Amino acid sequence: MTGPAGEPLGPPRVQLDGDAAARPEGLERALSRAGFRLVGASASENGGHELPADVLLTTLPDAEPTRLRAALARPREEPPRIVVFAVADPDAPAAALALGAADALAAPVHLPELCARLLARVRDRQYPAATAHDLGVRETLRDFVQEARGGLHPDEVAVALLRRLARALGLSHCSFVVTRPGDEEGRVVEGLQNDQSGRDRLELARYPEIGDAVRSRRTLTMTDGDLDVASRPTFLVLPVVLDDTVAGVLLMRGADAVPVLSAAQLGLAEHLAVEAARSLVDGRGATGGPALPPPAALDRRLQEELERARRYSLSFSLVLLHPESDGTLDEPGLETVPRRRDELLGRIRRELRLPDFVATYGDGELVLVLPETAADGARRWIVRIRERVAGVAAGIAAYPHPAVTVPDDLLALVEAALRRGRAQTVERIGVAE
Repeated sequence: MTGPAGEPLGPPRVQLDGDAAARPEGLERALSRAGFRLVGASASENGGHELPADVLLTTLPDAEPTRLRAALARPREEPPRIVVFAVADPDAPAAALALGAADALAAPVHLPELCARLLARVRDRQYPAATAHDLGVRETLRDFVQEARGGLHPDEVAVALLRRLARALGLSHCSFVVTRPGDEEGRVVEGLQNDQSGRDRLELARYPEIGDAVRSRRTLTMTDGDLDVASRPTFLVLPVVLDDTVAGVLLMRGADAVPVLSAAQLGLAEHLAVEAARSLVDGRGATGGPALPPPAALDRRLQEELERARRYSLSFSLVLLHPESDGTLDEPGLETVPRRRDELLGRIRRELRLPDFVATYGDGELVLVLPETAADGARRWIVRIRERVAGVAAGIAAYPHPAVTVPDDLLALVEAALRRGRAQTVERIGVAE
């Protein structure tokens, strides 16, 4: 992997300073195993022959103000600095951050987490923003997922996503391990034909870092269980959260070690891993159909879209669909609602884009969140659905809207819009005023 100017990056370089007696036990060994190269102070001051440090790690016994200000006297003139305190003082990290530290931790320090934070600071420094290439890759993969949803088996979609991700990031290994907290084994879905391990199950006891990542929901590093434990980590372990539940972990490896990824690349990996996990979860529904997210996921997704729309001045639409009898059943009863909903859901999934969200709502209804879609776009989307599924009434509530400040406001508007739609005799699409 190379830097912005094309120079080899090599192992990330970390300089230790501060009070050596305040360093957590095993710090140097953990840094070496995580792939860091320890450099001296002369390198950061450009007085030696080796390259300067990528990140500075300062250990202090406590947050004594004078000593802390001295350690952070030049935060803008040096590499990002992480401060680690040997005392269990919850206010100490806040004091360091206020003085310009890039990050800060107080005892007790979990060394894998510290290494992951250091790697994140290195990535942010080497790749400060998403490049045009990153954005192009993301757009290509988004188009691919949209096309693949209609014609591939869920496992095939997951494998194809992993392969494309591996090519986009230059990985030598990319796999997804389906697991949850408490599982003893994980199911392996591999994305590279030339790197098949022949294993479709993984004994998680041999890979404690996977369990740690699932429980903590933090990105960690690990060594291959078949390698000597003293060797440096070769995998990046990225937990994948789907609908507020850890669905598994993404395992990534570079040519011979943990890949150094930019923040944009890591976000891309997480984004594609979520879609791979979603395809796998959808493929194991109880009746062969898709497994929909729980009701709480809707509130969380609406809150996320509201915050995103406010931050970037975007629009989005909330759509509520009510499947009704199409007259083909002689005696429509209670079983009609789930049958009509499942039929409607099958059609909807063929029309969903990558960022769209669908869930059950109320008594047999379906609710959708359509990001970056205004009311007119939502109406056109509903018309396309109704061309394939008859007997569907709909309500639309679009944001921004003067009456909306919290998710419940949108839900109230879309329910009222659906009532207006159901009262119509022709279009049967109501739009919140």
